[in-house]
Parts: sequence; C-alpha cells; structure tokens
Amino acid sequence: MAGEWTKMSFDQCADLVRDTVHPSEVSGRPYIGLEHISEGQLSLSGYGSADQVTSIKSRFQKGDILFGKLRPYFRKVVIATFDGVCSTDIWVVRHKRGIDQRYLFYWMASPDFIEESTRASEGTKMPRAQWEFVGRITKLIPPLQEQRAIAHILGTLDGKIELNRRMSKTLEEMARAIFKSWFVDFDPVRANMERKNSTQGHQEARAQSGEETPPFLASSHLCGFALNPEIARLFPDSFEDSELGKIPRGWIASTIGQNFHIVMGQSPPGNTYNEIGNGMPFYQGRTDFGFRYPSHRVFCTAPTRLAEPGDTLVSVRAPVGDVNMASEQCAIGRGVAAIRHHSGSRSFTYYLVHQLGEHFLKFEAEGTVFGCINKLDFERLPFIVPSQEILYEFDRRVSPIDDKIEIIEKQTKMLVILRDTLLPKLISGELRVKDAERIVGRCT
Repeated sequence: MAGEWTKMSFDQCADLVRDTVHPSEVSGRPYIGLEHISEGQLSLSGYGSADQVTSIKSRFQKGDILFGKLRPYFRKVVIATFDGVCSTDIWVVRHKRGIDQRYLFYWMASPDFIEESTRASEGTKMPRAQWEFVGRITKLIPPLQEQRAIAHILGTLDGKIELNRRMSKTLEEMARAIFKSWFVDFDPVRANMERKNSTQGHQEARAQSGEETPPFLASSHLCGFALNPEIARLFPDSFEDSELGKIPRGWIASTIGQNFHIVMGQSPPGNTYNEIGNGMPFYQGRTDFGFRYPSHRVFCTAPTRLAEPGDTLVSVRAPVGDVNMASEQCAIGRGVAAIRHHSGSRSFTYYLVHQLGEHFLKFEAEGTVFGCINKLDFERLPFIVPSQEILYEFDRRVSPIDDKIEIIEKQTKMLVILRDTLLPKLISGELRVKDAERIVGRCT
C-alpha cells in the first residue's frame, strides 16, 4: 500500500468555500442550519427557507460537503443535494484536483477526522473546529480510481439507507392520512351524511314517480373519500354539539388523561449514565429522537421511569411535542413522556399524538426560558372518543403498516452500523475494496 497511497494534508485535498451572502439576496432558496443535519446519520432531516433567516449566511452548491463546525463531535456532515445557503457554523467544502468529492466526504465523516477536529476546537461550552488546524491533518490517500471505488461502496450503503428512509416516510404518511381522514376531518361521517341526504332525495323523487328505492351503493367518493361499506357502517351519519364543538354523533368529548396512560420521565443519578452499553437505553429529550425511533446515545444502570415497547415518546421540554416510538423497553428522563391508549393500541396513540401538535405549541410559547408541559396539563388536552369498533378497525388496517416500518427501520439501523464499521477501515486502507465489496454484497 505504501507505494500506491500518498501522504497528504487535508488542505492539499480540500478548499473551504468562503462565499457569504445576505438572505435577502437569495430569497426563496433553501436554508440549512445545524438543526437540519441529523446527528451522526450523514443525512438531512429537513431544511428551511432563506426567507426565515436574517443574518449573513454561506452559499453552497449541489455536491458541496456541509460540515457542522460547532461541536464537531456531533458528526453533522452531509453532501448537499441542491443549491442553497447555510449557517456560518457550517463549513462548505469542495475537493481539489485529484481528490474525489465523495471520498473526501467520507474522510470528513470518519471517526479519526471527527476526533481530531474536535480536539483542537476553540471554546468550552460551544467549541468550534478550526480550519487552520484541520488543514494540517494528514493521512495516506489512495489513487483517484481507488478513492472512487471506496466512495462507491459506502455510497451504495447510503443509497440503500436513503431508499429505506423514503419508504418508511411514505408508509407513515399513508397511515397519518387514514388517521386524519377518520379522526380529524371525519370524512366517513361526512360521506355518510351526503349519501343519506342523496338517498333521501332519490327516495322522494322515486316515490313521486313510482320507482323503487335504489340498492345500497358499494362505495362512495363523496367528500373525496372512498368509503367502503364495511367502514361506513361503523361511523354515524350526523354530528352533534359538544364542549369541543361539532363531533360525530355518539362520540364523546373527553381528555387525554381519561383515555391514555402517561408516564412522565425522571432522570436517574448522573453517575449511572454511560456510553458503552451498560444497563438500559436512556432517552433524555428530543435530541435523542430520530425519524421514528430514538438512537442509542446513553445507557443507564439505575433507571427510574420506564417506557415499554410500542409506547409513544413525546418531548415535554424545549421544544414540546416532538414524537418518537419506543422500540424496546427503555428509561426516560424528565424531557420525555411515554403515552399509550387504554386499549393498548400503539398505532392509534402514535398518530393521535402527532395530531396534538397545535395543542403542544402553546406550552412551547408560554415557557419563560424553556417551553414545557407537565403531567396535569398533558392530561387536560382534549380528546374525542370514538367507538371501540372504529378503534379496532383502525388498528387492524394501520398496524401492518407500522409493522412494515419497524422492519425497514431495523434493516436501516443494521446498514448504518455496517457503513460506519466499513468507513474507517476503507479510508485507512485496513480493508481493501474487493473484501468490502464481498461484505456489502452479502448484506444488501
């Protein structure tokens, strides 16, 4: 390897792009802040708009590497998939001649690079990586062709990870759409109302003309909702007044506390935490949350409050209302609550809590320093109680979707572990391309 790989410094391989701009000059462009880059995942969790920010930002182009220099140990590194602007706490990096951009990205995402950039960070509470120091980091660099081969292997895994994430999000959007239709917009009730009114009108017209009443329709697309008769019979065909406004007839205006079991988290003693896997997974707040399930950042040997598998996890402190689901029994700190409907349905609980977002917002705004919601306020949140038959039918239709998401997310987790295991070995030359190709081939 010594004859093929060349020792180079980072500043021989990369340029820091110093192209700053005021957001008003790029109105409408996407904006990426540190909050939009997933910690340790090498992916974006979302993005904002340049219209939402005011101070000077850095301009980036599609394909640029974005590296979070503030607290670099969070490993917030992505390749931009569009043009836009970003926080000045994010480096915009481009490769130099002879260096493959994606290889450079994986080098910057490697544990050694993260560790070295963190070691020389300035500041104690909010350390920032220093380009002058990072530029002096050296390593053996393979020929361009091998750089591309390494990047291709890791990129194949990232491609599968991204595909899985899109599949999971699509499935969740389907389930959310069903929940919203049944329990927020009450589409089946409205469709029943229109069908009843239409049928009554036809009956009157036919009675006057002597025609027979038409048979029951197999389905209805009234209100933009395809109504299966098996579902239709579960829903009423009218609304009634309640303290929560108009609700489906026969449903009950109630509260979360009367229908759900809530466990408010409590942080165990600090000396019981560890990051080496001893004890139980411990989640302290929304910073531990992922797309659907939390990531394992801390463990605890003396848990005080527990969430069970399938419980919905809710951030109850700054910000209030972020939602995840427990994939296993875990400890929860004071920034998290666990909630489950009395029926035991994980699916109904999860999608209901997502719909409580507007109720959580007022607690976020009312906090003097940090927004928060206590158990009593949580229990007082409004809830409209449907029939048990409807809850059962929703669970029967949506639980298989959630099962599929769980399978995909477990596979994604294994792919992330594989990528993060291969990455430092390939970048250092400890593992050669052909060996890595065989490993990836068996796992994808």
